[in-house]
Amino acid sequence: MKKIVKLMLSVMMIASMAACSSAPKNDQGGEGKFKAGTYTGTAQGNNGDVTVEVTLSADKIEKVEVTEHKESAGISDAAIADIPASIVESQSLNVDTVSGATHTSDAILDAVKAALTEAGADVEALMSGEGAAKTTVTLEDKTYDVVVLGAGGAGLSAAIEAQAAGANVVVIEKMPYVGGNTILSYAELACPNNWLQEEQGIEDSPELMAKEMWEGGGKVAKKEMVDIVANNATAAAEWLRDEIGVKYQDYLVWEGGHSVARAVEPIDLGPGMINPLKEYAEGHGVEIMLNTKAEELIQDETGKVVGVKVSQGDQTATISANRSVVLATGGFGANVEMREHYNTRWETLDESVKTTNSPAIVGDGIVMAEKIGANLINMEHIQLYPFNNPITGVFYGIEAPSWSGEGLIYVNKDGKRFVNEVAMRDVRAEGILAQGGLVYAIYNQEVADRLNLEEKFADEYARCLEDGVFFKADTLEEVAEHYGINAENLVETMDKYNEGIENNTDEFGRTTSMVTMKEGPWFILEGVVSVHHTMGGVEINENAEVLDTKGNVMPGLFAAGEVTGSVHGNNRVGTCAIADITVFGRIAGRNAAAAE
Repeated sequence: MKKIVKLMLSVMMIASMAACSSAPKNDQGGEGKFKAGTYTGTAQGNNGDVTVEVTLSADKIEKVEVTEHKESAGISDAAIADIPASIVESQSLNVDTVSGATHTSDAILDAVKAALTEAGADVEALMSGEGAAKTTVTLEDKTYDVVVLGAGGAGLSAAIEAQAAGANVVVIEKMPYVGGNTILSYAELACPNNWLQEEQGIEDSPELMAKEMWEGGGKVAKKEMVDIVANNATAAAEWLRDEIGVKYQDYLVWEGGHSVARAVEPIDLGPGMINPLKEYAEGHGVEIMLNTKAEELIQDETGKVVGVKVSQGDQTATISANRSVVLATGGFGANVEMREHYNTRWETLDESVKTTNSPAIVGDGIVMAEKIGANLINMEHIQLYPFNNPITGVFYGIEAPSWSGEGLIYVNKDGKRFVNEVAMRDVRAEGILAQGGLVYAIYNQEVADRLNLEEKFADEYARCLEDGVFFKADTLEEVAEHYGINAENLVETMDKYNEGIENNTDEFGRTTSMVTMKEGPWFILEGVVSVHHTMGGVEINENAEVLDTKGNVMPGLFAAGEVTGSVHGNNRVGTCAIADITVFGRIAGRNAAAAE
């Protein structure tokens, strides 16, 4: 009898468990694939939490929406738009991440998984399922007057000027978003005699800027190209401000290599330059083809460049140019093989050395141009940015005192300074590498307050604190102990630094950012070097025309920006890249439209 009762109880328990694990009931009490309703999920993104809302009916994912995030504007836009749409279209979590925005894509997917888990959905099945067939767009052969390759600052500037000159223009961009390296930068633009210098009574001149660019680049650039940048940089900044609609801060940036503060900076940094350029371009008839990779430059029987072969996935097409093609595809900082091949200065630039660059910056435009006979110059000159987040390899916003004029110091594990912290980037990078590659930047509360850093970079401080690459404490001894730095030496170093500042006799020859730091709290950051800029590329002349290996103009082919190797020599002076890409982007666009 007991056995029969136990058997009956077991059957009842199994039935009960089966009922609990059956399909969720919908709002009307019936069974369906999902429990209908709206659910919220959150996951860690690049810059903080990403929150989504998922709306379910009984049998369908009706809507996915990213409701809150702190991801980088421009770069994350495609992921925020495309990932939710793909989930709804395919009814699956087995969707492609967005190239160049992998962390954001993963965060959105993880947040959706969290919401679906809350809803009792079978997440594992949704991950493995193929879902509905995805809509595909046919790639077709097309013809334009001017074809621009690359939608960064140089490419968009070229496209706008070509269109303004009466050309029908298309921009080809392999990434799912525009911006290139420019959108990742602070978009600081060095320009002599600018409006802020005039307000502040700072004396400057194009000749002085050209001299400092030329000498900072080891005098190996093409001097005439340097002069063009310096002579046209302020007009370029005013064009961005007045015509394109870029809004600038009310302060100047003073980077190493400049004798005066001369760089203007957009309020919204890189996105603050790229987004207005994109909106202006599209608003004036420029077509932008995203997710489209340039594969090969096409020449006619005379050798003129007349188009480009492109691809989207397994589709290919020919985009023809009636007048010309503009190369604006960037350098090769994210291509480990290329930088190792050309590097002659640094001990190694292998995968152990991170990069500040977009994953798109792999030198494909340089390779395409070389295949048809373009001359390459200065390829061995590769710049390291001196102080970056050890985890991401990207420069810190919270290291702002190094370029703001407020000041900080670098110390090694012994608690000692070793370099002029506002010297040229190569000098600082060499100094850091000589310390074993990992060093520390220190500044105090007064500096942070004057720059409003804790409000401006609150999310970055929080993320870096969590990651262990930033710390704040009341005393120097505390920050030293946290990172295993010699505390006695650190205190002595800071005293010596302050004494040198007060007496205008800094032991490392520092003459700018001369501020004392005597009271805590103290901020400390860990830092490593990263590949930042490649000075080499295709050779161009004053008209932005690409030259072949014999010094002849290659008809139908223009270039601007980091894809070129003529402007910066062996070391780019900070804040001069945005001047370069805008000045020569505009020149390339105008001349490309005028070509026959």
